[in-house]
Amino acid sequence: MGEVVQYPQGCRPAEKGVARLRPAVWGLDIGATKVALGTLTETGVQVRATVATPPSPDGLLPWLRSQLPRRLDGLGVAFPGGMDSNDRVTSWPNRPTWDGFPLGKELCQLAEAVTIVDDGEAAALGECRRGVAFGRPDVMVVVLGTGIGGAVVVNDQLRSGLRRDPRTLGHVRILDGGGCACGATGCAQTALRSLPPDGGLGPRLSAWPDGRRLIDFVADLARLMDVQVVLTGGLMERPVLRYETVARLNAAGLVPLVPEHPGQSSLLGATVLEHAA
Repeated sequence: MGEVVQYPQGCRPAEKGVARLRPAVWGLDIGATKVALGTLTETGVQVRATVATPPSPDGLLPWLRSQLPRRLDGLGVAFPGGMDSNDRVTSWPNRPTWDGFPLGKELCQLAEAVTIVDDGEAAALGECRRGVAFGRPDVMVVVLGTGIGGAVVVNDQLRSGLRRDPRTLGHVRILDGGGCACGATGCAQTALRSLPPDGGLGPRLSAWPDGRRLIDFVADLARLMDVQVVLTGGLMERPVLRYETVARLNAAGLVPLVPEHPGQSSLLGATVLEHAA
């Protein structure tokens, strides 16, 4: 039987030989629902400001300029869409108006160096370097939010998918029917459409059949790769959903790890990116 491991996010000791952080290292998490700006300090990640994700990317830079105290040396960015080699958005199913936007070029107006990674990969980096998965070499991170993202770390190395492809863990086709914003059918994240409120979930997600299939898929994948599972993302802030999801993974013999602040994992990862530090 597995167990739940929790402790304050961002408070793990830095690796030996790594220099102490500057007073503040900035990160940006662009999500389908909200944008968060924050810093990594010696005590952890601090959210400096949030705003609803603008329908058009044209609203992003004016907001950032109003929040940043100066031009930054470096900025790490977590982003859920596909990017080309020039950091231009190739596709973002949840926000099609962003397609073609030169995100990297625009953000370089605000920082000397900008590093953009997939938000699921950012969450994995953050939790493995400074969070709940610190010291664990083999981890699968599952981000449950507006959609479903994630990444896998094996032997302390992040395994990245195709950078130009925004279809991550949430777009693995495991369900019957149900059209997705990406154009496919049966994507894992379409399970979120039938997610009931906490009071209606039932024991072991019994009232959420698509959710049971989703969590069973996560469990099968983790066992296949022999990795532990980190559950994070805004939905993991819901107490009953978190408890029942963890219980189902426990029953599968896994050790699910849940950060203290599940909605901040991608922002934490953005602040610890190499070029942002």
